[in-house]
Amino acid sequence: MEWVLENSKAKAIISDDAGQIYSFKLKGTDHEYMWQGDPKYWKGRNPTLFPQVGNTYNKTQVLKGRECHMGNHGLARHATFKLAKTGEDFVELMFESDEKTRVDYPYEFALYLRYTLKDSELKISYRIENKDKEVMPFGFGLHPAFNCPIDSDESFDDYALYFYSHEYADSETKALIKDHELKLDYSLFDKWSTIIMEHLNSAQIGLRSAKHELVVTCANYPFVAFWTPKAPFICIEPWYSHGDFEKNDLKFEDRLGIINLDSGASFYTEYAITLIK
Repeated sequence: MEWVLENSKAKAIISDDAGQIYSFKLKGTDHEYMWQGDPKYWKGRNPTLFPQVGNTYNKTQVLKGRECHMGNHGLARHATFKLAKTGEDFVELMFESDEKTRVDYPYEFALYLRYTLKDSELKISYRIENKDKEVMPFGFGLHPAFNCPIDSDESFDDYALYFYSHEYADSETKALIKDHELKLDYSLFDKWSTIIMEHLNSAQIGLRSAKHELVVTCANYPFVAFWTPKAPFICIEPWYSHGDFEKNDLKFEDRLGIINLDSGASFYTEYAITLIK
């Protein structure tokens, strides 16, 4: 099932398939900004990463005393979301625990995903409720993929990532940024299959060419990752946690970035995508 959010500036289509954005366009143009999914490269589009980002080094999690196997990036990416509520400029979807989710993630939860369209900004907000009797550990992140190039007469390397604040070259990946820009080139992904930057100063990151521009607003996320399998898209991924890069014997709940949510409590976060041109 799909829902349409539309105003005089933009139009977005939201699907119950993983609660993903299926389309986001400026009015008066036929330019599609969101990756449409292609099994040749990656059939995903912009899934929510819950209850883990990536995976543990041995593809196993020990939860409530037993081995579990959530799979890469968790469960929400494979879920069919249900409608919670709609309004004039928003749609809110829901993914709840059930008998199937408890096989690999033995906690009671509800994840609410709300899309709100204001002018050409699509705000995506999340509320995760712990309905379990125990503290609920989880990882969380986003994985939006943007067409790059947007026009058929452009190429991937016509684009750059623009960082709105000054970023200090305190890591190998941040050192790629020159004068606020990271110029895109597939060769970047020879060394890093995923470029991960930690504790960015920039609350906004733009994807720019001479013809097109969009902005991802992702304040307060500890990590932002950039990924492409050398395909005609780039992912700009705000994360709270990440998978294991090497062997790691820590308990799942003790891994870097894992959120341990008290029984009855809720976790809130959001990000936004704004189409400029």
